[in-house]
Amino acid sequence: MLPDAAFVCDGCRPDVVDLTRHWDPLDPAADACSFCARSADEAGLVDLASIVDDHVVSQGTYRLCRGCEDVFATFLADLYTSVDLPPSWRHTPSATAAVFDRTDGILRVETVPTTDPDPRLRLLDDAAPVVEAVPRGPPRKRAREFVAAFEAFYPGGGDDRAIADAVVDGHPDLRPATDSSD
Repeated sequence: MLPDAAFVCDGCRPDVVDLTRHWDPLDPAADACSFCARSADEAGLVDLASIVDDHVVSQGTYRLCRGCEDVFATFLADLYTSVDLPPSWRHTPSATAAVFDRTDGILRVETVPTTDPDPRLRLLDDAAPVVEAVPRGPPRKRAREFVAAFEAFYPGGGDDRAIADAVVDGHPDLRPATDSSD
């Protein structure tokens, strides 16, 4: 089964472009699979968006038969699990915001949606805000960098806020959301 929201980040884009390059875009009058061209009377529709630096640069809608839908779902799952994160974190695909969860706890790092004019990155502990930062550059990329740096100081646990504040203070492309320049 395909994820509810399939996005293609700039790092994964070349792999997806290679796969979808020969797919036929959705033709409302046709009932053929965009990938294998077999009859797709029980087909699902797949909306793909390509995001570069948190901006949508291309979009497409495709019809996939059940067999190809399963293959594409596996392909996307493999891409998502290959996001360069510490092993104790996982990435949850989302079309709007980046979401990273610590696998053995209740910590979460997320960004606001890519269309939000006020970019933010948040560390949450059991849904309670711990730290909020303003990223310079692509929020998804800054969120991955924040996760990696946070984990480098957190392997045995510790004071979430102190560690997160230190990561934000030490990162050249993050600043605390409470800065007077905000």
